[in-house]
This record gives sequence, structure tokens and C-alpha cells, in this order.
Amino acid sequence: MEFSALGHDRQKRLLASLVENGRLPHALLFAGPKGVGKRTTAVELVTNLFCSEGRVCAACRGCRSLAAGTHPDFRSITGEASIKIDAVRAIAKECYEPPFEAPLRVVLLDDADLMTNEAANALLKTLEEPPPSNLFILVSSREQEVPLTVRSRCMRIGFGPLPTSLVESYFEEAAGLPPQKAADLARLAGGSIAAGLFWADEENYRMRGRIAELIAGRGGSSAGASVIAERMAAKGCEMEYLSFLLTFFRDVWWLRSTGYDSGLVNADLAGVVREGAAAGARWVDASIGRVMEMIRTLRYNVNRWLALENMLLHLMRPV
Repeated sequence: MEFSALGHDRQKRLLASLVENGRLPHALLFAGPKGVGKRTTAVELVTNLFCSEGRVCAACRGCRSLAAGTHPDFRSITGEASIKIDAVRAIAKECYEPPFEAPLRVVLLDDADLMTNEAANALLKTLEEPPPSNLFILVSSREQEVPLTVRSRCMRIGFGPLPTSLVESYFEEAAGLPPQKAADLARLAGGSIAAGLFWADEENYRMRGRIAELIAGRGGSSAGASVIAERMAAKGCEMEYLSFLLTFFRDVWWLRSTGYDSGLVNADLAGVVREGAAAGARWVDASIGRVMEMIRTLRYNVNRWLALENMLLHLMRPV
């Protein structure tokens, strides 16, 4: 079997072994951080299974049909806000028919944590008595949101963050970025290609600096917090900014504890981090707690703009 996704050699070997020994289960759960290659690995597994050569030849009918999105035995389900019961029921009904061309039918549920309770229950019925010649692959960066009853019917394949050196090589070689820019993005990415690509956008990169200055006390105001919160919510990328805030406060803690700039994740914001480090340890601890609370809050249906604005106002360093 062939895989081209970055890293995750152990996971690839395990998948290849399961296929070669005929021990592939009826359901897999690919779990791990966002943007580390879970879905890419899942699609490459499907391509290996459907390829007439068994190695992603890119020339056979199976490979070409998958690449074109027209293979009759591959179904992908996802949703921007939720995966509803009708989509799961339609797939579950189809699974009782034999595959058209491939040796088995594959159903990929991307962002499986977006399933409604009704959809999860419908899927559970199929997983409890799985019809033959079907493989379900659930992909999730928030596996704790997938009901335990569903998770327990799947073989879990865990994916961790990619090594910083591998992410740096990707941005330098595949993305063609200058070495220093590639190194900066790899440091900010936290092992996620998707996160690195997010910060490669200059507007997002500048917003990161504005957020840091606001909470460090550089002339921040309630109006400024409202504007920044609005832009954070409008982009739909709140989690990326919240992850940045955790690294910022980690840097503040590091600088307070060691006095060294060398270990900072946000090295380009060292001056702002230093200003934050002038505040008390209580502010740092409380701020980390508020960011973690916001991460949990955003799982629910809330007014994200107002929630983020309230958080920023409480994070602003007292001066």
C-alpha cells in the first residue's frame, strides 16, 4: 500500500497490516488534531483499496473514479453545521446492497462530531449489525463529541501533531516559501498543516498581532475589543485564534519563569509578550482559564461575537 500524506508512519503501517492480513474492521475512527492529515490518510486508504494495482496507480478505473469524485462505491458525508439523520439513513439503506465495482463500499464521515443525536443513533444501528462488504471511516478532531456508543463500535486510529521539522519542510519545499517564513509558520502551526496555512494569510497574521497588543495593554479599549471579536467571529476561525491565545499566555508564563526569549512560540511578538509578563501570575492563570472556558463554550449555539468580546475584555491586562 502507498501513502503520500505527511508523517504518521506508524498509523500507515498499521492500516497496511490490517488490509494485508484481512483484518480490516467494519468501522475505523481517525481521531486527532485538526489539519494533521487524518482525512488525507483516509482517502488514500480508500484509493489503495479500490486501485486495481493495490498501490494508488492513478491510472486505473478505480483511481480515476475516486479522483473525479464519481466512484459508485465511495460515499462522503459532511456538513458545515451538522450531519443530519436523513443523510445517515440514506447511506445506511444503501449499505445493504452489494458494492457495484470495488470489493467493498466505503462510507467516510468527515467531522463525525457534527452528527446530531438522531444521526448518531441511526449510524449506531448500522454499526451494531454491520452489513458485509462495507467500511465506515469516521474522521474527527473532537472525538469526545462523538457519542461513546458510536466510538465503541470503531477501531480508533490516533493521529498526533506533525513534527515541527516536517511542517517546516512542507512549507519550504511544497509551498515554496522562504526558509525563515517556513520556520516561522512551522513554529506557529503546532503540528498542523491547516493551522500553518491559516497563519500564512497576511490578514490573519496581522490580526494575531492586534489581539496580542490588545490583551497586553497597549492602548486597548472596549471598542477595540468589539471590533476584533467581530472579525474573529466573522471569519469562522475562532479556534485558530483561541489556540494562538493559549500559546501567547504560554509564552508569557515562560518569560516570567525563565527570563529567556529563546523558547517563545511567538518569537516575533517578543516585545508584546514581555509587556504581558510584567503583569501578575494571577492574571496569566485566570486568562488561560478564560480561554479554555471559551473553547468549551463555542461547542454550543451561542452568539460568538458577544462571547468573544466578553472574553477579550476580561483578558485585557490591567494597567
